[in-house]
Formats: sequence, C-alpha cells, structure tokens
Amino acid sequence: MGWLAKAWSDERLDEVAADTYRLTLSRLVIAALVAGLMVFVLRPEVALLWLLSLYMGEGLALLATRRFKKGRTGTPRERAWFAWASIPITISWSTLATVLWFEGQDLLKIAAVSIWAGQIVYTQNFRHQSVPMLVLNGLAPLASLLIFPIFFMPDPSPAAQTARWGLVLLVGTTLNVMAQNRAAAKRMDELTRGLREEREKALEATRAKSTFIAVTSHELRTPMNGLLGMAHALQRSTLDPVQREQIALMIKSGDSLMQLLNDVLDLSRVEAGKVELAPIDMTLQDVVGEVVDAWRDAAVFKNLSLNVDYAPDLPPGVHADPLRIRQVVTNLVSNAIKFTVEGGVSLRVMATPGADGKQRVSIIVADTGPGVPTGAAERVFDSFTQADQTISREHGGAGLGLSIARALARQMGGDLVLAPSVRGACFEFTFTASASAAPAALAQDVEPTAEDLEQIQVLMAEDNAINQLVVRTMLEPLGVALTVVDNGHEALKAMGERRFDCVLMDINMPVMDGITALEAIRDGRTGNPAMPVIALTASAMSGDRERFLGLGFDDHLGKPVKPVDLITAIAKAVNPEPPNAGRRAA
Repeated sequence: MGWLAKAWSDERLDEVAADTYRLTLSRLVIAALVAGLMVFVLRPEVALLWLLSLYMGEGLALLATRRFKKGRTGTPRERAWFAWASIPITISWSTLATVLWFEGQDLLKIAAVSIWAGQIVYTQNFRHQSVPMLVLNGLAPLASLLIFPIFFMPDPSPAAQTARWGLVLLVGTTLNVMAQNRAAAKRMDELTRGLREEREKALEATRAKSTFIAVTSHELRTPMNGLLGMAHALQRSTLDPVQREQIALMIKSGDSLMQLLNDVLDLSRVEAGKVELAPIDMTLQDVVGEVVDAWRDAAVFKNLSLNVDYAPDLPPGVHADPLRIRQVVTNLVSNAIKFTVEGGVSLRVMATPGADGKQRVSIIVADTGPGVPTGAAERVFDSFTQADQTISREHGGAGLGLSIARALARQMGGDLVLAPSVRGACFEFTFTASASAAPAALAQDVEPTAEDLEQIQVLMAEDNAINQLVVRTMLEPLGVALTVVDNGHEALKAMGERRFDCVLMDINMPVMDGITALEAIRDGRTGNPAMPVIALTASAMSGDRERFLGLGFDDHLGKPVKPVDLITAIAKAVNPEPPNAGRRAA
C-alpha cells in the first residue's frame, strides 16, 4: 500500500478538497433538481431514496473537506478521508444511471449515458492528482460507458453498432484527454516548482546581501570612528591655516565615504521593502527651509542664487516623515547646485487637497544647469547610473541618490519625476500627507560648554582601543572624568565600586555584551536602576535606534560619532533640563 501512502502525501489534493467543499451547495441543488425530474420517470420513493443516499454521501464528503475550507494544509490522513469519502457520491450517480438504463426506454438510456459522461467531465477536476484519485472517481463511469452498451443492449442493428463504437470512441478520447491534461499539469507543476526554487534562491541571495551589507556597515563604522574622531579632535586643537584646511579635507572625505555607505544601506532597505516611515506633525516651511539654509553657503561659494517660494495656501502643518522628506529634497538641491555653473536654483512648495481629504504636496526643484539629455530622462533614476559617465567622472557620485529618492517618494504615496523645462533640469517631488495644526516651536539646542560638563563622571564600556582613545580625546579636554573598561562585566563591577553620572555602552563586547549589562543595571544590581545609559555602537541601520531605545537605553549614537553629538547626548542624559535653557530662550 506504499503507492497509496504516496498519493495521500500529495499536497495538491488540498486544493481539490477545498474546491469540493466550496461547491457543495451547488451540487446539492443540482441533485435536488435531478431527483425532481426522476419523480416523473421513476417511482417517487425510488427518486427520494436515491436523493437521500446521495445527500448522505455529500454529508460525509462535507465532514472530510471542512478542514480544508480556509486553505489549510491537510495531513495525509485527512487527504485519505477526503478521497474515500468521494466514492459514495460517485456510486450514487452511477447507480442512478444504471436504474435509468434498465428502465427499458431508449431515451432513458440516453439520460444514463449523459450522467456517466457528466461524471467523467467532473473527474477532470482531478487531472492534477495522482492515478489512485482518478481511478476512484473515474473508473465507474468509464467502465459503464463500455459495459452497458455492449452487454446490456441486445439490438444488433447497424445503428446500435454505430452507437456502441461511438461510445468506445468517446471513452478512448476521454482517456487521451485525461492523459494530455495530466501531462500538461505535470509540466505546469514542474514549472511552478522551478519558479518556487528560483524565488527561494533570490530571497536567499537578498538575505545574504542584506547580511553582508549589515556586517560591512558595522565593520566600516568602527575604523571610520577612529579616523573621523581623531580628525574632529585635531580640528579643536591649535592649528595653522594649512593644517586646518587639511583636517577639514579629511573630515569632508570621511563624511563623503559615510554618505556613500548610508546610500548603499538605504538602497538595500528600499530593495527589501524595509524602509519605515515615522510621520509626525511638521511644517513644510521648516523642513524645506532647513535644507535651503544648509546649502546656501555652497550656492554662494559658486555665485549661484538659491531661492524658495512657498504657496500662500499651504496648510499650517502636515503629518509626514520630515527625515525622509529632508533626505529627498537635500538630494535634489545638492544635485542642482553640483551641476549648475551659473544662474541659480529655485524651489517651489505647493499643496492641493485630494479627494481622500489628504494634501498632495509638490516640491519642485529647478536649476539653470546643463539639464538632463532626452534619452536619459528615466535612466537617471536607475541605481548606480548617471545621465552621462563623463558627468560621473567630473562631479563624482555613485548614482544612488535619485534612485533612493524616487523609492522614498513612492513609499510616501507620491513620486519623483523629471518635469519639462526650457532650461536646466526640473524635478518634481510629490507625496501625500494629512493636514495638521502647526506644531509647537522647539527650542534650539546649544552645544554644552566645558562649564556644563565639569565634574561629570562618565563610564565607558568599549573593547576597541581606538574607539576608547577617540572618546577620551573628545571628552577629557572639556573636563569630563572618563573611566574606560573593556566589557559589560567590568562596567558592572566599576559601577558597584563608585558613582557615575552616565554610561557609554558599546553593544558587541566580549565576556558580557552591552544589552546584558543594561539588563543588570535596570534590575538594580549596580545601585541606581535609572542610571542614564547611552548606546554607542556601530549598529546604525534603519530601526536600530528605535530598537535600542525600546530595550531601555536613554539614547543611541551611531559610529562614527561627532564630538558635538556625543557631548550633547551626555549633557542631556545627565541633566534633562540643562542650565543653558536661559541662553536658548535668548
């Protein structure tokens, strides 16, 4: 019986069982109509008895198939029950055809043949299934079409012989069609199986690429923290003009490398569909204005104008993701300034109410540069592609910005397109957002001074000697008392011996990692469970900050860390209401 066990392991039976369950009502209605017609041909009690026997078979089949109604994968035992439960239904219909055949009237013989033919047609539902399933449901009607006309129709006339051979031809044709259907179904199954395997390979390749990018990001950020950290430390020291220019060039080059790394990470997240939006109430004037202010010096350096025009009917606020909007607009403005030699760059911000009650925001960035060639209008949105390779060599860039910007725009319900322009390039960035009230103005942060950081006791858990030196170089000149340990276990030991105001915690360390150490701190094993703990780690991919804050860290700083960010984070953690509040208000 191994061949039957193999048949019941076929998952394709689940689909047939689900269809059988779904079509139960229609089969019951058809059976009732047939029984009504049989009342006029057979005795009423015979028609009723047949209908009751069929309904009993349908009830058994309903019990066997009800577990498949939600697309649930069945077990071999359940599939076997379904297959055996279909036999009483087949026997009931074949019995009715047999009774009609022996009634003696030629027209009723035609009715019997119609029932057997109908059973064969219904059997085609099982063309994807194994041979045992076809035998259980198709053997009886096929055999009846051969046996009854040959052995139970004594008429030897040429017409009867023609009818017999016609039915033989029908059976042969049916078997041929069934064989062809099964062959086609087998080819389709092989194709589907191949597509599934290719899909799994593609998913595995995507997962491997994401893992590679994540590991590469982590490993690159650690040495970059040393390079940029020491460069920032040197920048704060006494330098002559030439040295200061050299340090500025080092920092700019490092920032460019980090921007390329971040672009690759963004592209990976976009391709994997893992970019998450964090909408808040914001104003378009603030977000766009910040980008324009950040690039104004670059425009002035090239003698370019940089203007922004806000439509008078802009809503007071919108509920959107300012980080992603700023990322797209920054890319457009930076490209416009990069490629424009004379003239300037202009921005226009508009919003129109949509049918769904949301605002459709449009931000247009136009420049007076060389523009985009007609043949490259869509190619500029491809990854690692620019309008002209000579442009890539002249201006630099990996060609990722517009590809990422368009993906972000589409995720925000809009798009990024190249609009027609008489001169230069004109990009239109659109997105949808709900209108909101203007958010309350936030006080501007002021970098803490040495006076604010004096006498602060900071514990740092970091196993990398270079990162230890970078942080020490940033903090000790400001008067911060820094204690450095190599892992989480030593950090807990140090906290048990003396008091600290704040802890800088790396995540990946030997002996005890940062998350385990944080759990011990929050459990009160080292004294104050509310001790401010800042995650200082190379894990800086999308969602890492939210993940670490959710674990209980007070803040998260990704490597490479800038001095101003580190100092500000420590000052906020130690004193949430800094003494500079008065100066901020001023």
